[in-house]
Amino acid sequence: MQLTRFTDYGLRVLIHMCNQPQGSRIGLDFLAEHFNMNLHHLYKVSQRLSQLGWVSSSRGKNGGIVLAANTRQMSLADIVCELEETMAPIDCEGIDCPIANRCKLQGVLGLASQAFRNVLAQYKLDDLQQGDLQVIKKVFNLP
Repeated sequence: MQLTRFTDYGLRVLIHMCNQPQGSRIGLDFLAEHFNMNLHHLYKVSQRLSQLGWVSSSRGKNGGIVLAANTRQMSLADIVCELEETMAPIDCEGIDCPIANRCKLQGVLGLASQAFRNVLAQYKLDDLQQGDLQVIKKVFNLP
């Protein structure tokens, strides 16, 4: 499963903000430079995160974005599913395919996509804090 750049930017911003003290305001210029992101694209991502209520934003000299208090507890599955336009790995509709009537690939990829979402649902954004090895320990069953 490959995530769009939009979702990638959104996750990076949220993870970075989760590692800051609660209430910290971070400018988009800083984030664009820090992550080597396209600023125009980052504005769109920030606008969407704000529309979803995951961050609050303000303009001006002291502008930037602040992580909403409840965002830290969101599941990664909820975040990814909201930011991705579609979670369908392939779209066979409208394609003149000679094996369409006997191909089971779309069903298998659908199961794989659901498994991907199920794994993401096990983790909250807060689980991805820097230096927090709980995710790695959980994935590899380490003590």
